[in-house]
Amino acid sequence: MQASFAEKGIEVLLPEFPIREESSYDKFNNILTPYLQQGKLSKNTIVVGHSIGNAYFIRFAREHKFVPKAYIAVAPGAVYEYPSTRKDYIVAVKKQAYLQKIDLQYAKKSLKNKYCLYSDEDDNNIEKFTRFISDIGANGIHLDGYNHFDGYHRIYKIPELNELLFTLV
Repeated sequence: MQASFAEKGIEVLLPEFPIREESSYDKFNNILTPYLQQGKLSKNTIVVGHSIGNAYFIRFAREHKFVPKAYIAVAPGAVYEYPSTRKDYIVAVKKQAYLQKIDLQYAKKSLKNKYCLYSDEDDNNIEKFTRFISDIGANGIHLDGYNHFDGYHRIYKIPELNELLFTLV
């Protein structure tokens, strides 16, 4: 049986970010900046980003010159503009999140110990994930059956993520 994070003395911070149409980089930045100012985000931090949070985190890291111990991107979404048939709130949310070349260059050059977990069932766009992995110089970890790694798709545990985290601490 694997030990829990608390049993290993690992502090876990789970900021609550706005989702769906409420999501924006400015709100993300306003939530994370105090963590940085208080030293809760440091060179010893392992950051796990999910979905659009990956685009926000990379921009945040560049703007604040923040370099964590490791960065794990899970199901990165809205990192690039791809054609879509959607016409709902997600169009505007994604548009303000797309990564710029300067963000990708920062991630590749400055961030260390980078990993990207992606699934065969997510977004039907494996090219997006492999491009992201290449653009930031991450280690790709392809997992079958996890869709978008979220509760909406009934994903509540990701043992492979926990194993990776325990190797990084």
